[in-house]
Amino acid sequence: MENSPLENAMARRLHRRAIATGEITVPAVPGMLEHYVTMCLRLFESLGRGFTDEQVDNLRSILDDQLNEAFAASPRSEIVISYEAPVGLVVNYHVKCRWWSVEGAYENWIATREPPLFGSEPDARVWNLAGEAADPRTYPILDLGAGTGRNALALARRGHPVDVVEMTSSFAEAILAGAQEDALTVRVLQRDIFATRDDLRRDYQLIVLSEVVSDFRSTDQLRGVFDLAAQCLAPGGRLVFNAFVAHRDYTPDDSALQMGQQCYTTIFTQSQIADALVGFPLILVSDESVFDYEREHLPAESWPPTSWYADWVSGQDVFDVPRSDRPIEMRWLVYQKW
Repeated sequence: MENSPLENAMARRLHRRAIATGEITVPAVPGMLEHYVTMCLRLFESLGRGFTDEQVDNLRSILDDQLNEAFAASPRSEIVISYEAPVGLVVNYHVKCRWWSVEGAYENWIATREPPLFGSEPDARVWNLAGEAADPRTYPILDLGAGTGRNALALARRGHPVDVVEMTSSFAEAILAGAQEDALTVRVLQRDIFATRDDLRRDYQLIVLSEVVSDFRSTDQLRGVFDLAAQCLAPGGRLVFNAFVAHRDYTPDDSALQMGQQCYTTIFTQSQIADALVGFPLILVSDESVFDYEREHLPAESWPPTSWYADWVSGQDVFDVPRSDRPIEMRWLVYQKW
């Protein structure tokens, strides 16, 4: 039954006498500006504070500025919307942005999450590629962005000489400690993977980037990986990395690309990857689904490696749809130097 006009009139007065304060923190995705505007307006309207068209335009402008500033600074960025509604029709709000470097975000993971952060087993794709070597001692490996050392330490235990480049200090220190504890042949270089090549070998048989390309912000960085591999792989050596690739019939828009970066899910199209490869003596020799490969080849008790892994590699951190409907997925790409 509908309320009477008088009851509705009293309800309006009731809302105006409410006092509310709060704060909303959301990732910064500039391409989804109108969703932020709608979220704020619905919240304020629920408190009995409607906005005029002019006030809506002002809110939109403020949100737009803060979203763009935050996302330009880092893919690990967010905006914080704080509000206060005193007695009456007014709502006071403030929007600010904040961000972390990728290194800072991972340092926060270490401080706030229970290990193992990325699982305890080496990646099956990496392990099986390296396992093709007749003698591990003559099969040097470069692990770029090695994280906790899942791959690097396991490969070193099998006898491979392993070089590690890792920018997050806590990760680098943990890998070094693990290598020293087991007397493993692991050289740890703490820096950005693109900072220099002067300290790298030129005869690696395998270069690995596991869960690294998913943090890139541009195809220039992808081209930088191909360039590094071309310079540092021995002839016949291989480069393996996993990346989120859009299905052929899907072209991600700015919103999807930005949301992907916020979810450790940088998306590349197949044509972007092919274009980044142009000019380098590398050929694609394998392209496989990460979900399918790891599920099939990891020990049964190690699948999935973490509680979030299966959904993440399926692209469902960005698209809240069944796995069969997602327009992207993470794939293992293997290139060989000719």
